[in-house]
Amino acid sequence: MSDKSGKARSTRYRDIATGLTKDIRLGTYAVGNLLPTETELMASFKASRQTVREALRILIEQGLIVRRAGLGSVVIASEPPVLFTHSVKSLGEWLRYSNETYREVVNSGDIVADRKLAALLKCEPGRSWFLIEAVRRADQFTDPLGWTEIYVLRKFADVVKRSDHGRTPVHEQIARTYGQITEHAQMEIFVRGMPAAIAKALGVKTGSPALTVVRRYYTQREELLEVTITTHPEGRYTYTMDMQRSPRPKL
Repeated sequence: MSDKSGKARSTRYRDIATGLTKDIRLGTYAVGNLLPTETELMASFKASRQTVREALRILIEQGLIVRRAGLGSVVIASEPPVLFTHSVKSLGEWLRYSNETYREVVNSGDIVADRKLAALLKCEPGRSWFLIEAVRRADQFTDPLGWTEIYVLRKFADVVKRSDHGRTPVHEQIARTYGQITEHAQMEIFVRGMPAAIAKALGVKTGSPALTVVRRYYTQREELLEVTITTHPEGRYTYTMDMQRSPRPKL
């Protein structure tokens, strides 16, 4: 029962944040003005204080509002900044994108890796995959953060039908649906020219600078079960990692 209420609360604060973002964008709450108080938002959305605060936290992270003691939530921008920063502090976060983003599926179907694709995926040419193509977004109002190609073994194709597909990492969906656990993963980050095939969908020019992140997921037997390739236009996504020195061993 608690799991269901938790999922509902999670969806609820995102819905509230989306509604407030839309109101700010349309000028209902103009730059320089205050948002309604937490109490007023609780009454308006029929939500708890915790849920309202989570929604406001999203607006703060998007750069739309600031919280000022004794004053309230002040609108500082009508549009979220284009740049999205993803800060990583743990292995679990390293394997996934921020929870504040989601994938919007554009197309899916079977594909066979030719030599060029096989080199990128690091598999043998001629191998069959199920490809899911999607746009990654922070919300429905701003420019896409990137284009994602998800290659999974054909036997895992039904993950695309899951209700949580757009917000849950696919390797987690594979584990939950099929019991196949990722034993280890590999990540590559490199710069390339924006491919013509996805430039239009992202609203940029073909050949413009692009940051590409490739994640490969392996089973305990070293079988490649999934490869995710996400391409970000210049200036829309920053990937940061926070490192901490391990304590020195005692002598």
